[in-house]
Amino acid sequence: MSLTFKFLVGLLSFSLLGGSFVFWFSEPQGLTFIDILWWWIATSTTVGYGDIVPVTIPGRIAATIVIFIGVYGYTYIISLILNTVRNKLEAKERGLLRLGFKNHIVICSYTAYADELIQEIKAKNLFPEKEIVIVTNLVERIPYPEHHFVYGIPICPATLKRANIKEADIVFVFTNERFATPDRKTLHVVSRVMRLNQHATICVELNVPDMPMVESLPRPIIVPGSEDIQGSVLAHQYINVLRYLPDD
Repeated sequence: MSLTFKFLVGLLSFSLLGGSFVFWFSEPQGLTFIDILWWWIATSTTVGYGDIVPVTIPGRIAATIVIFIGVYGYTYIISLILNTVRNKLEAKERGLLRLGFKNHIVICSYTAYADELIQEIKAKNLFPEKEIVIVTNLVERIPYPEHHFVYGIPICPATLKRANIKEADIVFVFTNERFATPDRKTLHVVSRVMRLNQHATICVELNVPDMPMVESLPRPIIVPGSEDIQGSVLAHQYINVLRYLPDD
C-alpha cells in the first residue's frame, strides 16, 4: 500500500470520525447515526442537499473542515484512478504488460511478411476465436490496436513468457534480415519457443528452408521459404497461410 493511499485513507477517516463526532454532539437536532453518516457523505462530496445543516458554530466549523478535506481527497482519488487507467493503457500500447491468453497465436518479429500475415488474417477472418499477440522490438508501439503487443527481443525467454508462449496454439517466427546470419537467429528463437512450449504448431520463415540446422531441432517445424512466401504474396496478394498449417 503506497504512502499516498495511506495518507488519503487517514485523511478521510479523520474527516468521517472527527467531523461526524463534533457535528453529532454539537447539533441540537436529535440526529441518528444514519443521519450523521448521510450528512457526512453529502457534505464531503459537496452535494449538500440541505436537509441536515449545522446551526452551531462547532457544527459549522466541522462542516467546513469536512468540505475542504472532501474536495482535496476525492479530487486526488479521481486523479489517481485516471493516472492508473492512463498508465495501464500506455503500458498496453508500448507492449509492457504480461498477457495471460491461452490457445492464442504468437507472431515473433514484426517484419513485412508478418504484416502480410496479419493483413491476411484480418481480410479473411482467419482464427476468429484466437487472440493475436505480436512479439517484437522492431516497433515501439502496438501496430494493430485490435491485437496485442509484447515489446522485446523474441529470443529472450522473459519476453516470450510475457506473451504466455507456453499456452500458445500456433507460433509464427519470421526472419529478421537485420542480422548477419538471419536464419540461424531465427532457429535460435524457435529453440527458445520449443523450450517453453511443447505442443504448439510452429511455422518458421527461412531464407534457406532445407538448411541442415533444422534437423537439429527437437521436433518438426513447418518451414515456408522466404521466396515461397514472397511469390505467394505477389501472385495472390496473400501468404495463403492455411496451406502451411495442419488441417486440424
